[in-house]
Amino acid sequence: MTADLDRLRAAQAAADAVIRSVAVTPDGGPLLRVSVTDPETNQRLATGFVTYQPLGSGRHLHAVREAS
Repeated sequence: MTADLDRLRAAQAAADAVIRSVAVTPDGGPLLRVSVTDPETNQRLATGFVTYQPLGSGRHLHAVREAS
């Protein structure tokens, strides 16, 4: 096995574990699609859905820049 293949397999296993830990079955209610992307290859490794509760009035979402 090459080092790249080892890294990709480890990344895939980690992505699958992350999605398994948060994903729900989309059966109604507000959903967000969550995906895990390998930044080295820009390949999406796993995708799942999570639910959320809408914010009450007076609360707002704010965009934040990605940390470098």
